Amino acid sequence: MTILTLPRRTPATAEHHRIDVLMITPAGRFTELDRHLPAGWFVTRRAEMPAGCREPDIVVLDDPGPRTVTAACLRHPAASIVAVLSPYSDHQAVVDVLEAGADACVRSATPAVIAAHLEACRRRQAA
Repeated sequence: MTILTLPRRTPATAEHHRIDVLMITPAGRFTELDRHLPAGWFVTRRAEMPAGCREPDIVVLDDPGPRTVTAACLRHPAASIVAVLSPYSDHQAVVDVLEAGADACVRSATPAVIAAHLEACRRRQAA
């Protein structure tokens, strides 16, 4: 398999604004995600989330169950919810989180793959 790396897109001036990503994950997971996201995107880890912070544009859940996904959907109704599952998760786990309300499900722990899914979710939000 050949993986082609494309240059980062530069958003149009009207679209260039802050994008907040809330990561609900154990400390130390996906620490390199930030460097794969476009400029202007800010990642907040759950432990760092101060009271009164901005509502996130995207919420990333690490290995969530369906109840966790539904709770995130209810807590952040305007945000895209992305579930990150193990590459070895069975298809029923994927179906369960999608039926629970996740906008996307990623079966990879690779930060570049997760970042690509987050960018795709953002494009769907903007459309």
